[in-house]
Amino acid sequence: MGMHHSAYLAYGFQIPDTDPDAVEEALKDQPENTRVGYVHAGDYDRDKTYLVTEFHDVDLGDHKVITPESFQRYEIPAWNAALHEAAVKLGHGDHPHPGWLLIPDLS
Repeated sequence: MGMHHSAYLAYGFQIPDTDPDAVEEALKDQPENTRVGYVHAGDYDRDKTYLVTEFHDVDLGDHKVITPESFQRYEIPAWNAALHEAAVKLGHGDHPHPGWLLIPDLS
């Protein structure tokens, strides 16, 4: 069985590695318009945990474009508030500032 490479483009931040069950419990019952999700991704068996809102798979050999307008989207203040609330529920109130992340994954 070979390695599978993938990449994700997402808006959010990394938190300390967190059990998926704890993350799912913290993220249940969210409003539809500002849903926070999570990604476990990284180098094979050393995955990291990310809280994210906007999320896209980026196929190898493909690309996504980040424009200046990507940093001025009207949803960003609501995303930031929802991400902060989710991080606080998980005990990570002292988290990095949200931003656009390119997350490589090897599994």
